[in-house]
Amino acid sequence: MYKVLVVDDEVWMCEGLRKIIGKLNLEFSVTDTAHDGRQALSKLANDDFDLVITDIRMPTMDGLALMKQMRELHYTQPVVIISAHNEFEYARDALRMGAVDYLVKPVKNEELFLVLTNLQELWQGEDTKAPQEEMKVDLNQLNGGVELVQSIMGIIEHSYMEDLSLAILAEQAGFNSSYLSRLFKMETGKGFVQYLREVRMKHACEMLAKTSLTNIEIAKRVGFWDEKHFRRVFKKDFGLTPGEYREQYAVKN
Repeated sequence: MYKVLVVDDEVWMCEGLRKIIGKLNLEFSVTDTAHDGRQALSKLANDDFDLVITDIRMPTMDGLALMKQMRELHYTQPVVIISAHNEFEYARDALRMGAVDYLVKPVKNEELFLVLTNLQELWQGEDTKAPQEEMKVDLNQLNGGVELVQSIMGIIEHSYMEDLSLAILAEQAGFNSSYLSRLFKMETGKGFVQYLREVRMKHACEMLAKTSLTNIEIAKRVGFWDEKHFRRVFKKDFGLTPGEYREQYAVKN
């Protein structure tokens, strides 16, 4: 059974999460609670927890300060952040600092179930390592997910012509695809599909302006296997057909 420390300044929230987690039929149990970051650090010093679930906004020491102190003290427990809808910047900072996921208040049972299931599957897939050791490797390699997003952006830039899927990339990175999707949007301000399409269109524009390749050839080279679909997307994004764009912007020799 994985031991969970819940940190929230509202007692009812701590007890609510204890009850919810107890009913999810997973291998997690809330074995203690704290009401600010300082209390949480004291609990962490005296007990071996596998997971910390913490609110962001708390008096005395908030969730971000708690995560910073945990890093400085070399605590390697994964952290799940709880935030309100209007705390987008806090949630993004928490993910950059190494939070493995975040939940928005009011916490939904099904979302909490998915987060814990993902962690459970990750840990049980590495039965030669303890949970904390496995997450320590992930956080150190990814630096809170920033390098992960940058890596995905690099893959898109170099492999935009291929059939790219966030689900496949998430599986290769060992992350839940829904979490990775939210992390990618937080870091780039765009969804994965939109970002990929913009990169493809950028290269399509370059080919239209600088080469004599046909629309069919360009469509295939930027990852569209249907030239008609390519034309529709291009017209929607630029207000011009590929042919009109070429006529207007082609580099004259």
